[in-house]
Parts: sequence; structure tokens; C-alpha cells
Amino acid sequence: MCLKKVYIASSRDIGDRCLSYAENNMPEGYVLTNVMNDCDIFISVMYDTLLKKSFLQGRKCYNFHPGILPYYRGSGAFSWSIINEESKTGITLHEIDEDIDTGPIICIKDFEISDNATAYDLFLKGMECIYDMFVEKFETILKGDYNSQKLPKLKSSLYTRKKMDQTKDITKLVRALTFPNKEGLYYYTSDGRKIYLESFKEY
Repeated sequence: MCLKKVYIASSRDIGDRCLSYAENNMPEGYVLTNVMNDCDIFISVMYDTLLKKSFLQGRKCYNFHPGILPYYRGSGAFSWSIINEESKTGITLHEIDEDIDTGPIICIKDFEISDNATAYDLFLKGMECIYDMFVEKFETILKGDYNSQKLPKLKSSLYTRKKMDQTKDITKLVRALTFPNKEGLYYYTSDGRKIYLESFKEY
């Protein structure tokens, strides 16, 4: 029997959990490999490196994406979901194609965003969601026993690290709301306290 070689790539601790599960639940006919270029099936679990087109050719590649596709491609989906005042976010399992997070979708699992949730809160929920999905879909994707759905490529749905870095700079917002005897910028803490930010200049 010719064994199909499986490689699991990750840049986060969740990858170790998924790898541990795979090591103990590998179906007959499949084997894990620690050589990425030697695999027949590639599974990305929070892997932070884009794959080359040459690598994608001749092998099946899958990704557990933190965010609901096709609306939240790229990085920082949990942060952008809060910024965009979404009520839900989630994890998308999809095939990897030559573009960024545009491959056919296999399944999506969403979860609610509570009123006081931070991006880190959503990240922690997301990692548990990824693990549950990995356990549920691991054998399914190895055997290709699924139906996937092609979705439109929405240009406006790509969120980059550069865009997030630009969002962090609130200088213009502070300047725009700095005025004598007028209320300036503020935020609410999880316990309801109203905290004011320092004004652009003192009057």
C-alpha cells in the first residue's frame, strides 16, 4: 500500500494540539510527515506563511482560517469583526488556492461576540473552535469526503496587517475631537467605567 503523507503546519500552540490529535487518530493508509515538501496533503492550522503556487500543484491543501469567509480574508479578522460591530465571528475550513483565503469553503462554525469581548477573547474562543473542527473534519478532509462551495472573491474583504497598523494610529481622531470645554475621546471598561483619553494639546 502506498501511504499518503500528511503535513500539519502551524505558527501557534493550537497546531501542537491538532498534531497530537492526528498522531493518535491517523486513519489507515495515511501517515504524518515532518517534511513539508514531501507531503501529499497539507493542513494549515494558524500557519503564517503564504504558500507558493508551485507548492500547491499536485497536492491537496487545506486551511483553518480565523474568520468568516469570504467576508474576512487575510489577518486580524477577530479585531475587524469588533471594529465593524459584527454580532458573530468564526472559523472557516477551506481548500487553499493561489489567492489569499479564496479557496472553496468546506464548512464554517461561528460563535457570538459578546458586548465586552476583546480580540484576545475571540482568539481564545477561535482556537477552541479550530480544535473542535479539526477533530470533526480531520478524517473527512484526508479522504476528500466532503462537498465544498465556491464563493465570490470580494476585493473589499481582504484585511492586511498594514491596514491594521494604520487603524492603530488615532492621531487624527484625537485632533478632531480636541476642543475647549467639549467632551473628548473615551472608552468604557468591562465594568462600565468611562475612561477619557488625553487630549491632543492642553488649553
